[in-house]
Amino acid sequence: MSGVTLKFHGAAGTVTGSCFEINGAGQTILVDCGMFQGTRSLEALNHEPLPFDPKKIDVVLLTHAHLDHSGRLAYLYASGCRAKTYCTAPSADIIKPLLQDAAKLQAVDVERRNRRADRAGLPPFTPLYDGKDIARLSKNVRTVAYCEEHTLDNGGSFRFWDARHIVGSASIEINIGGQRLLFSGDVGPGRSINCTASEIGGYDHVICESTYGDRDRNLILVSERRETLARHVEEVIAAGGNVLIPAFALERTQAILEDFDALFASRRLAPVNIFLDSPLAQKVTLAVMRYRDSGSDILKRTNIRFIQNTAESRKLNHMTGIVIIAGSGMCEGGRIRHHLIRNLPRRQSRLLLSGYQVAGTLGSVLRDGAQRVRISGNDVVVKAQVATLEGYSNHADRSGLVEWIKDRTPIRGSLFLVHGEQSGLSGLAETLAAIPDLPAAIIPALAETWALQPGKPATLLAAGRADASELTASRDWISRLAAVREDIEQKLFEQPTNQDREKILAALKRALEIV
Repeated sequence: MSGVTLKFHGAAGTVTGSCFEINGAGQTILVDCGMFQGTRSLEALNHEPLPFDPKKIDVVLLTHAHLDHSGRLAYLYASGCRAKTYCTAPSADIIKPLLQDAAKLQAVDVERRNRRADRAGLPPFTPLYDGKDIARLSKNVRTVAYCEEHTLDNGGSFRFWDARHIVGSASIEINIGGQRLLFSGDVGPGRSINCTASEIGGYDHVICESTYGDRDRNLILVSERRETLARHVEEVIAAGGNVLIPAFALERTQAILEDFDALFASRRLAPVNIFLDSPLAQKVTLAVMRYRDSGSDILKRTNIRFIQNTAESRKLNHMTGIVIIAGSGMCEGGRIRHHLIRNLPRRQSRLLLSGYQVAGTLGSVLRDGAQRVRISGNDVVVKAQVATLEGYSNHADRSGLVEWIKDRTPIRGSLFLVHGEQSGLSGLAETLAAIPDLPAAIIPALAETWALQPGKPATLLAAGRADASELTASRDWISRLAAVREDIEQKLFEQPTNQDREKILAALKRALEIV
């Protein structure tokens, strides 16, 4: 049997929006249905109609709960999908609060955008999904254990492998049309637990993530990570400032809280006040703790406090000498933004970035040294120090990805590289090219369709979107405009007189008239 096709609806040329459609043997399978995150142009894809017929999906397989993999699942059911969604038990417990929070943020954003004066008379924006759609998804979720083989119609099957990324994360093996496919999902560091009932290698086609495909990271011990965190906090508290830590609600928040708990328990760090200002992270923390055995009981720490409402959150703006952990991890939304507005202009404060910052996000702009940023309509001067907390990544680096791929050889057909920015994709492809007996890596573009054959290289069946490279660029015209605006404002502030500023503005106006 053959005649299998693979279409890349997301995570192609970009890190986010994971979504892959497999057709063959009378089955249509969807692996992940995630949100696009990054530039405004890329995020706009979330509001386009799904590029396939949701009613024709037979099975949905979810690698893990992060929103760039799960964030449009409820939209899938809002659009008419009736298929069952299979995932691990931890993922099933976590996606509900994640999607409920996403729906709430969408509703607030839609209301704000529809109130804008420039939207008068235009069709209103609507949220992608609401609570009823999440309920439809929940009714169709079925949990599976690692290593169990589950049969599909027409002789196909699937199996979840431990991916070591976050709690409940999986790589997914699909047997369809006489071919054995493997979707990596997000791969964590270290060796995963193998399934004794199935061989780990010998695939026809492998689809592998490439988030850190262009770099190796220095090994950082947990003790070293905690010592660095303690020093940051001590320096900022001594200066009279605040520590801001934007953190992903799932896994990153729990790891940081556990580090603080360990620092307090060992008395390495005085019991400073830690505020978790993220209702979503609170819910996720309670869910995750059922599956983690870290030996930590952060709920018993009286100086680790959960902020319950926006009024309490605003009170933090009048406090100093505290640590605030809030979402979102890339500073694109959530309560971290009003804390940034308050604290970025203060030299005494410090922003600690603890996770991957997708190109085009506010987090990436701050990481790259912006002196002025625009947040929720406010022009904010950046005087606070911005630093990166190393050692928290749950992604394998380049060497880890290479070992993961080598462990799954022989790969008889093709190796696709996805879920990476261009540097990560091309960097990993270049590294893999020097390894004998591996097929040449394919970097698919958004919306490309490939024909898969047993034991043979895949062939391109249909080209991707004409605007694929533009959509997945690290900067779109909106982010470039923001950078130009920042440069103009900085130049104007540097001028000694208003007359000099007027000259610059007049020159800019003449330049615009020429275009």
